[in-house]
Amino acid sequence: MNQAKLLLYIALFFYLPLSSFHVVEGNSFVSNRLKSPDYIVALDSLTNNYLSKKPLPHNRMWGLHKMLVNQLQKSGIDTVLFYQEGCVGCEYLPTPDELGRLTKSCRCAEEELVVYLFWQYKGKTLSKKLDCCQNQPVATENSALIDFYFQNKPHFQAAEKFFRDFEAYNRSHPKNVKFLPPTSIHDDVTHVLFYLGKKTVNFQVRGEEFTATGSPKHLRYQWKRKQWEWADLIKKAVATR
Repeated sequence: MNQAKLLLYIALFFYLPLSSFHVVEGNSFVSNRLKSPDYIVALDSLTNNYLSKKPLPHNRMWGLHKMLVNQLQKSGIDTVLFYQEGCVGCEYLPTPDELGRLTKSCRCAEEELVVYLFWQYKGKTLSKKLDCCQNQPVATENSALIDFYFQNKPHFQAAEKFFRDFEAYNRSHPKNVKFLPPTSIHDDVTHVLFYLGKKTVNFQVRGEEFTATGSPKHLRYQWKRKQWEWADLIKKAVATR
């Protein structure tokens, strides 16, 4: 190596941003920035294609979440949490400054105002907000949002048993069936789906069925309290986004 080429390499060593490039054979420079895993690229592509459809179907984020969960599962990710916060039977009311003028607003339906997917990948908990308007980036999350299930698994299993036994009793007693306590048809509702391998944990938390501190007004079981606690944990985590 002659002296001129040596000086060139020394100059490049000190002035090029080493965090973004590295020297390879042939005196060329190659970007060394971290790239998204292929499955995240696939999630973004599916989301963009889905949102490009006009008009989008009613309850549109529900359909999108099913597509993305399927893609995650194809990628070998078998622990996925779906969270949807909204209001059944509600209607959006414009703010005072929106009255009397046209606005180019983009918003989800009332029953899916806040929608997220969470999953575990290589020891990390990640999330993706599902937005009716645009594709949102994947973010890192606190593992407690998914760990809550495993820390309280017996309670969620008790809930599954309660409803299995309830349905079994009604099938065997068609002339003396039991009914669950009535609930409001206009209510704040949180929907949680937890895909765990071939198993799915599915429940709703309706605001009218709980006190402000999360105590069940009906079906005063610990498993129902734990459903509220899990939904509340996620709600607080995403409230500042």
